[in-house]
Amino acid sequence: MEGHGFDFRAPRAIGATEIDHAFTGMAFDGGMSDGGSSDGGGLARVLVRDPGGTGVGMAWDRTCQWLQIHTADKQPPALNRLGLAVEPMTCPPDAFNSGVDLIRLEPGATHEASWSIFAA
Repeated sequence: MEGHGFDFRAPRAIGATEIDHAFTGMAFDGGMSDGGSSDGGGLARVLVRDPGGTGVGMAWDRTCQWLQIHTADKQPPALNRLGLAVEPMTCPPDAFNSGVDLIRLEPGATHEASWSIFAA
């Protein structure tokens, strides 16, 4: 949702924003996959950078329509924000109970998803 506190489509600092949320409805490009072959599926991407501009990125394919972000916020005296979790997912949290986007595999069936991590 545009303008929401979790809207990071335009680059900005996370700051004090506490995030432990699953997102969906992400923008996937229509271009080339990381391997250079045109698969028509496109990729979604996230870039995370420190104030100096050093960072890391992640790209994933359309099999992962959900993304979990967690800022690892802890109450004192625990150490706070030791990391940032960014996890592409095929379904939302609690999908085993809700059934939303749950992928059910019959015996012997397979399912593939792909993502890459890169310096940004």
